[in-house]
Amino acid sequence: MLGVPAHPGAIGYGLLLLAVVILGLELPAVRRRARDPAERLAAIAIAVLVAVTPYLAWRVVEDLRTTTAMSAYDRSVAGPVQAYLQPYLLDPVRNIIPPNATYATVVGPGVPYDTAKRAFPSLAMETLFPRLSKSVDDAQWIVAWGATPGSVAHVGHVIVAQRRSGVYPAVLVARVQR
Repeated sequence: MLGVPAHPGAIGYGLLLLAVVILGLELPAVRRRARDPAERLAAIAIAVLVAVTPYLAWRVVEDLRTTTAMSAYDRSVAGPVQAYLQPYLLDPVRNIIPPNATYATVVGPGVPYDTAKRAFPSLAMETLFPRLSKSVDDAQWIVAWGATPGSVAHVGHVIVAQRRSGVYPAVLVARVQR
């Protein structure tokens, strides 16, 4: 899924209106039948679930219709591009950090966009899988973008995994020395 839609659209609003109508019809019956508060609360929860199910099902179908129509390239870059990240930013890191190793990401002030800063750890988690993301204290490697690995841990030789590109700083990788 590419994110939350800007608005539900005509069909979505229609299904939400249907949910309100269903709730309007169900709640009086719930009040009449349910005696104790716990039973009443459970019945209301079920009524709400039944009412919103058509909308939720429609949303899932719409999201699947959108994402399955995308090309392989569009799917691979959808998240990173929306966050102002180059989708290939961490590709070289896969060749540096062994598949069974752990890593921590560090993003510094050298990254120009807040959205990109926030998305970088997620991109690393996706790109570097099956490697595990850990805290800086527990990681075997540091992957730094816009910062130096040595600013957060005692590290060995620092490797430039991806050179600076336009406004984006280099991606630096270093093994933690314990």
